[in-house]
Amino acid sequence: MAKTNFNTVRDNRRLLVNQVAGSLYFSRSSRLRDMFLYVCGRVLDESADEIHEQEVGQEVFGRPADYDTAADNTVRVHASMLRKRVNEYFEKEGSSEPLIIEIPRGNYAPVFRERTAVLPQPGPQAVSAPAATPALHPYATVPLWLAAALAVLFALTSLGLFLHSRSLAAALSPARPSPAVGEIWAQIFPKGKPTDLVLADASLGTLQERIDHPISLTEYFDRSYLTRVEDRTASAKLDPAFSKSLLLKRQVNYGDVALLSRITDMARSVQGDTRVHFARDYSFRDLKANNSLLFGNVSSNPWIEPFQSRLTLRWKYDADKGIYYPVDTAAKPADQEKFHASALPDGSHEGFASLSLLPNLSGTGDVLILSATGGTAMNAALDFLCDETSIRQLRSQLAPKSPLTAAMPYFEVLLRIGGRNNVPRDPSSIVIARRIGS
Repeated sequence: MAKTNFNTVRDNRRLLVNQVAGSLYFSRSSRLRDMFLYVCGRVLDESADEIHEQEVGQEVFGRPADYDTAADNTVRVHASMLRKRVNEYFEKEGSSEPLIIEIPRGNYAPVFRERTAVLPQPGPQAVSAPAATPALHPYATVPLWLAAALAVLFALTSLGLFLHSRSLAAALSPARPSPAVGEIWAQIFPKGKPTDLVLADASLGTLQERIDHPISLTEYFDRSYLTRVEDRTASAKLDPAFSKSLLLKRQVNYGDVALLSRITDMARSVQGDTRVHFARDYSFRDLKANNSLLFGNVSSNPWIEPFQSRLTLRWKYDADKGIYYPVDTAAKPADQEKFHASALPDGSHEGFASLSLLPNLSGTGDVLILSATGGTAMNAALDFLCDETSIRQLRSQLAPKSPLTAAMPYFEVLLRIGGRNNVPRDPSSIVIARRIGS
């Protein structure tokens, strides 16, 4: 009897998992996809035969380790939907798969089993009219050898195109930046590990500017905030149906998108890589495992919330003027709002931007938070990060005795933006520079 190659079996199962996760049944639900990949990974990588609700809640949905599963049914609700999606896949798109995946009730460890063949039952012997020929799948008549050859050809072509694009990208990569700038960007974009660029949810920010109720990260992540729209919009006299429709739209700030090209170029210049995410599609697992660059403030990008307790700078919205301004919570109460934007002689408002560099949730990487009063200030903040004089000046304030080659200490910085498209390299432009303990 031939020996079972367990590595091959595991690889085949992993291939099936990725195939299911990449199907249309998961294309609109990153939460279910994250849950599916996590529980399957626990079985394939760690041979887990039992996965409990508490574990899934903590690892996938960001719940505390001791949260009350009786009061919070998020995992059970998602598990029910997950079972339905997986079953639908194997009943329809994956109906010809010889191996199927099942998520048992009461235990979230997936089970891989061979599909049970359904044998045709003998019918009556009476002569009857010929049965109609069933419609065949478009590829049902393709010989197996031809399908395999086409698959290999597609894979080789895709690989060739991928390698060509990577070579072309490398050839066109910008020159490595100046020393101080290169060091900080290499810290944000480490070689060999993509950094997540998480774009703010502009629709969420717009709604929160109108209602007097912040939407927490937990509500945003599990989508429960969508069921509470009617209650929260009543006091603001907003149409609940319109508000919910607005929240479902994927809208980002133009200022954030305009920076992506410059940021990806900077990442390539230090041999790093990037992945762009919309805030609604991000997850706790990503925030724990990866380096991230978070755009916006906590109103438009709730993924900033877990880091708020370590920051002294906050962003507040002035509904009368329609602008955000920084608040310094470390200052005396009378001075906390001293940066409240006031009109300048030309009728514009003074601009500010904050840059915060912290460890990620697991302490295995770094997170950079980029917030500003508007697109011009955001662009000026990026100019600051790309300017050798500015970074040396910042380092001299944060760690005057550390060598240039040392990692930049964790920090939060508030910049005053003096004018349009001006790099804020003047010493007075750094209004606040504080170290954050690692």
